[in-house]
Amino acid sequence: FQDLEGRPFLFSALKGKWSLVYFGSAECLTPCTGNLYKTRQIIVAQAKEAHRVQSVFVITNGAALEVLRYTLKEYPGTIALRGAPNAVRELAAQFTVPAGGALDGLDRIYVVDPLGNFMMSYAADADPSAMLKDLRQLLRASQIG
Repeated sequence: FQDLEGRPFLFSALKGKWSLVYFGSAECLTPCTGNLYKTRQIIVAQAKEAHRVQSVFVITNGAALEVLRYTLKEYPGTIALRGAPNAVRELAAQFTVPAGGALDGLDRIYVVDPLGNFMMSYAADADPSAMLKDLRQLLRASQIG
């Protein structure tokens, strides 16, 4: 995988923090920007614990990277990653919920713990207050990240 600037990215760099992971196209239309906004607000709402959480956007279709670069200016700190289609499918398979296969149902926000374990997911249109409450409980209970 690479970041938006083409620099190699190792997923081990994500360890040590809670991650809110979202998969989407580089065009990042209204549902996508809504989810980026939601993850940013959930992190900001953690107040003094915000440094323990990061937002990760995995690009499933990199046809419009310039558009995404512009969009991400509104969401500083978001880690945007791109990779070969097979690599993205393999990564997505690790996040598949029981109802679908790789890249099916990826319109979700996934919570990954600081050790890299998938913890839970939410439909992208889920109530952000429930996500906020759950993340606060995880941060309170966790001694890692």
